[in-house]
Amino acid sequence: MPVSRRKRRSLANPSVGLQEGRAGRRRIKYDEQWNLSFKELLDYRSGHGDCNVPQSQGKLGTWVNHQRTAYMAGSLVQGRIDRLNSIDFNWALREAAPKVPWETRFKELVRYKAKHGDCNVPVSQGQLGKWVQNQRASYKDDSLAQDRIDRLNSIGFKWRLKATRDSGPRVPWETRFDELIQ
Repeated sequence: MPVSRRKRRSLANPSVGLQEGRAGRRRIKYDEQWNLSFKELLDYRSGHGDCNVPQSQGKLGTWVNHQRTAYMAGSLVQGRIDRLNSIDFNWALREAAPKVPWETRFKELVRYKAKHGDCNVPVSQGQLGKWVQNQRASYKDDSLAQDRIDRLNSIGFKWRLKATRDSGPRVPWETRFDELIQ
């Protein structure tokens, strides 16, 4: 009985056949795991009506995020893309925030100042906080229009929140100490 080329190769170098076997078993295990996660996604979809699993949802959320990442990187196999498309998988979960006119955000900032006493909206405050951060960045880059600078200045907008070394003349330590003890 003739020996196959694959068998001959593995007989000549036993580790080659072993490595091919391991790689094949790993691929099968990976495929099985992918299929299990896909089935779990189907269950999620039937209960929630969509495939938008939050990343904080544990292993399924992480898996869904990995599918989006692999898709965006172009490394997801077409067969898996087709399977996910067949269940209306949303590839770009985060859509850009709707464009809000500058004047609308400015009015929101005026209301914020009336309520809080300043224009120092934390970035974590949502879209208004991000808008305020963008105004500061545009000002720093010298790309903010002068009329907008004037409008923001008129409501007491602070362009810098943290004191930096170059925020004013340096005063000797002894001078500040003398002011403190007086």
